[in-house]
Amino acid sequence: MKPCLLLLALLLGFGHYTRAQLLLKDATIIDGDATVSPRKGSLLIRAGMIEKVIYDGTVPDEKLTVIDCTGQFITPGLMDAHVHLGTLNMNDQKGIHLKTDSILQNMLRHGITSVRDMAGDAIFLAEYKRKIATGQLAGPDIFYAAQFAGPGYFAMMQMGSRKDNDLGTTPWYRAITPEADLRLAIAEAKGAGASGIKVYADLTKKQIAAITKAAHAQGIQVWSHGTVFPAKPADGVAAGVNSLSHAADLCFQQMKGDTLGFHEAWQQLYKKGFTLDTTVQVKLLQGMQQKGIFLDPTIFHASNNKMWNALTITRIAHRVGVKVVTGTDWIYPEKNEAVPLQSEMELLISKCGFSAAEAIESATINSATVTGLHDRGLVRAGKRADLLVTNADPYTNIATLFTPAMVIKRGKVLR
Repeated sequence: MKPCLLLLALLLGFGHYTRAQLLLKDATIIDGDATVSPRKGSLLIRAGMIEKVIYDGTVPDEKLTVIDCTGQFITPGLMDAHVHLGTLNMNDQKGIHLKTDSILQNMLRHGITSVRDMAGDAIFLAEYKRKIATGQLAGPDIFYAAQFAGPGYFAMMQMGSRKDNDLGTTPWYRAITPEADLRLAIAEAKGAGASGIKVYADLTKKQIAAITKAAHAQGIQVWSHGTVFPAKPADGVAAGVNSLSHAADLCFQQMKGDTLGFHEAWQQLYKKGFTLDTTVQVKLLQGMQQKGIFLDPTIFHASNNKMWNALTITRIAHRVGVKVVTGTDWIYPEKNEAVPLQSEMELLISKCGFSAAEAIESATINSATVTGLHDRGLVRAGKRADLLVTNADPYTNIATLFTPAMVIKRGKVLR
């Protein structure tokens, strides 16, 4: 770190540092769109937004706080598009708040400025969303889902480790029967602050289509599991959901029949001799590409569980032009330790054929877009100033994104 920036970091610590007008001068700017080549330039930030990207070397003739970024790189802030922050034991409020505070601060320290939470306690998540948005707490912005599933799924959860009395009966954990008033259920999910509906399990092809249509009519995203037993992956594609999660789930498309039994399907997948039919995958993924459906492959999660087909499916998705987002579905550390998003991006590059530019695109503009956000994810005028400044080129070593010299969130230098 340069001496001036080191001094700045020491003065700021990890608190908020407000500047109405800030010029990040003479950096290499990585736009976030993989098709845009990096260029030397400067950023004018005002009121938390990027007001201007300056590529001709001119400096505005006004009083500004100037940070010299010569030799450094600027990228959009990163996003983990599949986390679970609100699934802890809610009976220990003090303990879960201490734990979550540490997790969120560590995320931000490692360059993660937004997250998509894929189902949890909405009261808990809304509290954190508000505290972060109002500057009471340092952390990434949180956008979360309401989980829709059939009553059989919630009954199964009650018989297992989850003993919550309200499973399936709240706006954020909703049991959907064939007679359910979907318009009302979706309105209540929105009222609880959800940005999307997570279509999860124990739902038919007809129900997925109805949920998707009703949600889109109310301007809310639909994020589906790759396989929603008994429905198959192609049923989510046909419904026009916004994303499918877990590349490994797409294996189930090749199994016989129009519907799937949960236990039978998993037994067949793990049975010795299962061979992925890539012709089935190509057809399925081409359908996703044509409809603009994002893939949330969670390959770090899959690799840790020896579901190696997820890597092949993600590689095919990339080849046929499916937009991929970076979600981990993994536990985040509380201390200043490496975060799983780094491993997810490294696997995209090393195992799935992505360039560093494409992995960055997945973790920025793609992950923002799938969440329904159009105000971030690119280093362009009119976008939020959620930015990373790094000392080394992320195109050469993606890991440098996770040890940023500066994290800037809504125009505030945080470290």
